Parts: sequence; structure tokens; C-alpha cells
Amino acid sequence: MKAGFMNAPFVTLGALLSVAAAAGEDVRHRLPAMSSVFPQGSRPGATVKAEIIGEYLDRARTVVFPDGFASAKIIGGSYTRLTLEMVVAPDAAFGPHYFRVVTPRGASNLLLFRVGDQPHLDEREPNSSIEQAQPIALPATVNGRLNVDGDFDFFKFRVKKGDTWIFDVRSARNGNSLDPALILIDERGRKLAHSEDVFIWDPFLVHTFAADGEYYAVLQPTHTRNDPTFAYQLDIRKAPHLETVSPISMRPGETVDATLFGAGLADSSSRLWFSAAGFKGEVREMRGTTAAIRIQVPADAADGPRELALVGADGRSGAATFLVDSTPRHKGGSRLEMPVSVTGIARYREPELYSFDAKEGEALVFEVRAQRFGSPADSLLRILDAAGKEIARNDDGNFPGPQFNKDSRISHKFKDAGTYRVEIRNLFKTTGENFPYQLLAGPSKPDFDLMLATDNPYVYEGGEPAKLKIACTRRDGFDGPVTLKLAGLPEGVAAEPVTIPEGKNEGEFTLRAKGARAGSFGEIHVESVQTESGAVPVHTAWRSARISSGGGEGATFAMVGRATVAVAEKPLFSLEAAVSAVNLVRGGSAEFMVSIRRAGGFEEPIRFSMENLPPDVTLNEAVAGPGASEVKLKLTAGASARIGRAGRVAILGSASGGQTQEAPRVGLSID
Repeated sequence: MKAGFMNAPFVTLGALLSVAAAAGEDVRHRLPAMSSVFPQGSRPGATVKAEIIGEYLDRARTVVFPDGFASAKIIGGSYTRLTLEMVVAPDAAFGPHYFRVVTPRGASNLLLFRVGDQPHLDEREPNSSIEQAQPIALPATVNGRLNVDGDFDFFKFRVKKGDTWIFDVRSARNGNSLDPALILIDERGRKLAHSEDVFIWDPFLVHTFAADGEYYAVLQPTHTRNDPTFAYQLDIRKAPHLETVSPISMRPGETVDATLFGAGLADSSSRLWFSAAGFKGEVREMRGTTAAIRIQVPADAADGPRELALVGADGRSGAATFLVDSTPRHKGGSRLEMPVSVTGIARYREPELYSFDAKEGEALVFEVRAQRFGSPADSLLRILDAAGKEIARNDDGNFPGPQFNKDSRISHKFKDAGTYRVEIRNLFKTTGENFPYQLLAGPSKPDFDLMLATDNPYVYEGGEPAKLKIACTRRDGFDGPVTLKLAGLPEGVAAEPVTIPEGKNEGEFTLRAKGARAGSFGEIHVESVQTESGAVPVHTAWRSARISSGGGEGATFAMVGRATVAVAEKPLFSLEAAVSAVNLVRGGSAEFMVSIRRAGGFEEPIRFSMENLPPDVTLNEAVAGPGASEVKLKLTAGASARIGRAGRVAILGSASGGQTQEAPRVGLSID
């Protein structure tokens, strides 16, 4: 009885239903999908051999770098893996960058590659115990993986008494689904520090060592099972970590005394670096977790976000974001004259409270800028009448870009004239000074945002039309028509003009590829056409593209203003397995069904194979006959098959006419 159970594949109800419903359903198009890259980063100017793990990656032709930070050639590949030779530009900016691949199936999702200033090195196995610990010299950025069950990574390093080092593990922030823990131990194996889930799922800690000696950093997975895609960067440095700056907003032409918040703010010789020309600044005092700085904003600085960093003897810090905003500044006190920009520190127990006058029927907007620009504040905004009665509130407003926004926004039309109050409170922590915010308050200005339905659309070669939808989010009374233009299409692809009618919230381009070959692509952008009156301003359509395969707030996103449109070959069939996991015993076998969806008129037989099967596990010969809508596959494990898991087994079906399709991956366990 036990052996029979162990030989049976796991089958979900949803999978069974999908098999039953396969007949008559449309053939599914599979875009190339990248799950991880290793290594996850390098220094500027480096040439890196990188491995991509994913699905539907066959015949990859091109690697696309939207910001041009690198170039690459594909030196090897299969349906589930690619090997790239990536050349990072010598002037590549520090921080996250993004790339995708294009195949005859279309353009893939984006992956993240991080450029940093420290020496980079790769983890070397075996290093899963203190005896096998990999020696590293500090400072360093270690690219590592926890990609097999039971894997731990130990790194050995020497420090001096009194040294303070920052240990920063980047995985979720790099778009990976690994959830690791970081442990510091001494040479006798005693735990000195432990960290988890500081930034999304990523550990972060600062430690001052009490004695000269040899110490160990240990990366431990918190998962019950590891995955081949699990990767991370362990950054060990003295260069400081920056979190945010207060005030978070400054006016053009101002000289501002500001406070930086972070960790490791110790090098008094550090200088300020700015992401834009014309800004000047100086470091006045370092205080460990804060620094006093002075910033001179150019008089001609345009409104918008900027970045600053500290550069010192130990390298460059990460960047902190601040805003340039020309809205008149609040002159102090509890009363507001609109329009106005208020900067302050958001608190829970002592919320900021300001009074203002509103006219009968007047529409006013109150917007908090904090979390979207690096502040950890989680704002709650309320409008109160003269008697203290709440008439409007907002916790998390709807802004373009962020997926997990914590900033508030209220647009309110006041029924009666009178004096009102606006209250801002921090919901994240009860105490602390590192919660800067900007509150913008003023008359309502009708406006809109444009959002791309996808950042990797495709159109079939041969002229069959495809749709690219654009959502129009209307704000504060804007109700006019919006005409859109599209630029950057590949040669041979055309799109009809689009106008989103008055009062409607969506439009769509119709794309046609006539004469363009599968695998050709273009980087497109969509923007609104400005009217002479200025009633319709120019806005670029954007999308918040998911990078991470993590769930919930463990996901990582990038706000992109361009999409990669690709010409794709039309699939003749698609495959769906009735199982998500198969369990085998050594010497045993298991059978499961795969459904086949066929395009009209496609009746060819299909021969099946698998990629990433473990050694001594075989697939019995399987061919779906002409017109067949399903096939039974049988896996057999030899007596010497290794016990363990293979989490990314690909099921491949090849038609006699030459087209090969892949089913979504399945997991395989051998007991």
C-alpha cells in the first residue's frame, strides 16, 4: 500500500479540471520567463559569465538592456537555462539595472542586475560548515546561492578589535524569492548576532567586534526546501548605509541644513555625491546613525526626485532620495496658506495638525510624499471640521508606480465655507526622528495617469492583429479625451492611432506585423498628445513591472516607461501537465497525463522528452498520435537514482514539422 502511494504522482483538482477542459480551449502562448540570474551583480567594467534559470528560453537571440548599462552575448542555452557573457559598461551607475531576453516566442520579463563599487567574488562550494568556510577578504560583495536542499553558506574573515562592519544581504531587493537568515559567529562557534526580514525578507545588521580574530558569516535558508533559483548578494562593508534625508523636500535656490539617517555614518572625511549636476553640499558632522549635512540646490533645478550618497575612504554608500519642489514653503506655525509645501517628521503619538480655510464648494488636494521616496513613514491623513469631526481620511493613496504604497492622498470638495484642520500621523512606529515627510496642499488640478497593460507585448508575424491596452486613471475631475502616440516599433510593425474618449478609462492600440520576422523587437513608449490649451498635458505611459517571484510584499517591482514589443511565431499547440509534482521511489515508476491544445488544422503527431531529469531517471518513449488531445507519460527511477528533489523538470513536445513547445515545469522527488 505504501509503495503504491509513493509511486503515485500528486494531482491537484485544478490540474484535473484544466485537462478536462483542454478540448476546445485556445492554444496558450508561452512568453520566455526568467526566474533568476547568477551572479546578481558586478563592478563597472567587469565581464561576467552569468547563468539564467527560467522557462521557455529556447532560441534566445538577444539580451536587451533598456538603460544601456551593459551588453551581452548568449553563449549557451536550452529551454530552462541560458549562459550569457555580460560586459558591464565602465561608466555604469551604481545601483539596480534591468534586462530581458528576446526569443521567437517574444520578450521575457525583466531581471535585476546590481552594479556596486566593492570587490565582487562568487561563493565556492563546498562551504556548508564551519570547517569548510570560504575565506574572504573584506570589504567584499559575495554572490552566492542556496540552491540545493540542506545548503548553508559559511564565510570566514578577519577583523580588528573595535572595527564596525555592515552586513547587508540582498535577495528580495534583487528580485529573488530566497528568504534567508544571517548569523554572525566567532571562531568558537558562538552566535554574536542574527538578522532576518529587515528590508522585505533581507537581513541587515551592523556589528562592532570586541576583539581581533577570525569570525564567520553564515547564510541560512528559512525555507523547508531550497530551489535552484535561490541567489543572494552578501555585502560586507564599512561604507555607510543611507536610509533617508530630512527635510525630504527642498526648493530651488535654497541652502538647506539637513540630516541623513542610516548606519555606519562615521567617516568625517566623506563628501557628498549628487545624481544631478549643479548641486553642492558638505558633511558637517558624523554621528554614527545620523549625519549633519548642508545642501545647496541650484536655482534652476527642476521639480522632481534626486539622489545623494556619501563617498569616503571606505567607498560609496547607497543612495538616499530627496525632492526638489517649487511649491511655496510653509512659513511655520499651525496655519496653512495654500498652495503650500510642509516638511516635517511624522509621529504616531504627536501627529502634526494644521488649520486652513476652505470656500464653499472648493476642491482641495492633500498629498503626502514619504514612503515612495525612501522615508519609512506610513502616513495616515485626516481632514477635520471646526468641531473636530472627521470628514475625510486616507491611509494608502493611489499613486503611479508603487505596488505597496504607504503614502496618503485626499481630494475633497468642501460643502461649506469655514476653517478646517488637516492631521498627519505615522502608523509605522510610535517613536523616532527618521520619518520625514512632505505634505503638499492646494487647489485641485484635474489630471490623469497612463499605464501600460504589459511591458512585454507581442504580435504574431504574418499580420494577425494584437492589442496593446493603455489604462487612463483620471484624477480630480479630469474628463476630457486623450490622444495617444506610440514610438519605437520595430520595422514591419505598425499601430493605428488611439484616442481615449471623454469619460472612458481605457484605449488600445492595434498592432500588425507584416513582413517582420519572429524575434524582431522594438523598445516602445506611449505618451499623450498635448493640446494647444494645455488642458491635456504630456504624460508617458508607465508600468510597475514585477521583478521578484516572491509573494505578497516580498515581491520587487521596477517602474518602467518603455515596453519591449516583439514579433512572435504563432504556436501550433500548447501543453499542460495534470500534475505539479511527481513522487518516485528508486526502482519504481509513475504515470501522469499531459493535455494538448491544438490550433485549428494542426493534426501532427508529437514526440515527448524532458529536460533536467536527475541521473538514472528516464522517460519511457511517448508519442501523441495525429490529432490526440492528451498523452500519458511514464517516469522510471533506477535502483541507484539519487534520493532528493529536482524542482525544475521541463516537459517538451516536438512536432514532426519542427515546432517544440514546453509545458509549465513540474517538480520531481525521489525517495
